[in-house]
Amino acid sequence: VLCVHAERSRSLFDIEHNADSKMRNCAGAMGMGAGRITVRRTFNSISVFRNWRTDSDVKSARLTVSPTSLCGCAMEEAAPFLYSVSPMADRLRLESLGRKSDVATDIRAPKSPRDSLLQVTYPLSRDELLKNSVTDFSNWSSFRLGKFYEVVDALTADVSYRHCGDIHGVDTTLVTAGHYHSRKLQRTSLAEDLTVRSYVTSVGTSSMEVRTDAIQQVDGGETLVNVCHTVMVALDKDSGKPFGKVGRSIPDLLLDAEDDHGRLELANQHNKIRRRRAVEIMQLRSPISHPPTQEEFDELHRLHQDRRAALDCGDEASLPLRVEDYTFRSSTVIFPESRNVHGKLFGGFVMEESEKLAQYTARFFAGGRPVVPLGIDEALFHQPIAIGDCVTFTARLIQSTGFACRVLVMVETRDPADPSRVPQRSNRLMFVYGG
Repeated sequence: VLCVHAERSRSLFDIEHNADSKMRNCAGAMGMGAGRITVRRTFNSISVFRNWRTDSDVKSARLTVSPTSLCGCAMEEAAPFLYSVSPMADRLRLESLGRKSDVATDIRAPKSPRDSLLQVTYPLSRDELLKNSVTDFSNWSSFRLGKFYEVVDALTADVSYRHCGDIHGVDTTLVTAGHYHSRKLQRTSLAEDLTVRSYVTSVGTSSMEVRTDAIQQVDGGETLVNVCHTVMVALDKDSGKPFGKVGRSIPDLLLDAEDDHGRLELANQHNKIRRRRAVEIMQLRSPISHPPTQEEFDELHRLHQDRRAALDCGDEASLPLRVEDYTFRSSTVIFPESRNVHGKLFGGFVMEESEKLAQYTARFFAGGRPVVPLGIDEALFHQPIAIGDCVTFTARLIQSTGFACRVLVMVETRDPADPSRVPQRSNRLMFVYGG
């Protein structure tokens, strides 16, 4: 299952650049072994990586704001979600655009991306304690990628509540469906302040996409360092059902600037990619689950034959690397300090812990050499995690080329009140690292 699922879960880098390309990857699972794979569009040369890193669609679609139009906000009031989960909240600076005060609180009024925009700044240039709390092993990435996803998870929630006109969640519950299409575009300098800016890019009846950019000032201008897109789902607080099933809808998105249409088009492309993945998925627990194709069966059969032939000849040295040799697990019990405003485990905690284990797996595969975090294909949230549960993270390196590798992290929970119940899968995350 893991072999073919790694193939089916098409990489962001393949789909966005070539919708018809197919990755034929059978990453050695169940003893069939194969860990080194050739992928058509995954950094097989420096020029391909440079083209990906300077993708004009992603960079040109970001929302820029004038510093003079920003005004400071009290985090406890304007971003209660971030305030409740960030231990460094008092060291960060929160800002929004100086818009009409009634726009963010009117639950019926359509809103533009600027009405609900929030940005938080890390004063890394002058706060040594804050800098140490986010520093990574790698000299290239510097700012720990897991810390970026931690603030993404919280800030997107606050932006979504602002767009819905229900900042404190009186009759609306917003949950994270997943983080997608995330890229690490530039090196983060710890000598410069880092600004994380979140804003809505598209809305539907029950869901919306929120984009988050990490920005630093370089040579007097803004440089895009990281980008991540998040899908939030709006639930009715009383029934727990999506808005569309109870006759409610998320406020419309006003496209009052020319560049808003470019972001909407990019969001529509993301939605098509997610729908395509859902159709082609091969997860046994999913309502839609396609069996391996004949071509995939043939490849698995060939791998098995090659492995048997090598074993019969005693030539074990020529066998490909196996996924099980690059599989690592960690477990932790969830305590109240990690809960969000809904009383469940904060999703940023899952993102950070998963990224730490995934990065270690990639470094182990690279023989201890530094690895560069390039982003995530997707991070799916299947169900919430309760306080007191035991959470197990399992990281597997399932794909590699000469320049990049992908690490799949599965997150499972166990309820101590029901010890006979099998562990429940709560999250599935796919990280991408470069050498």
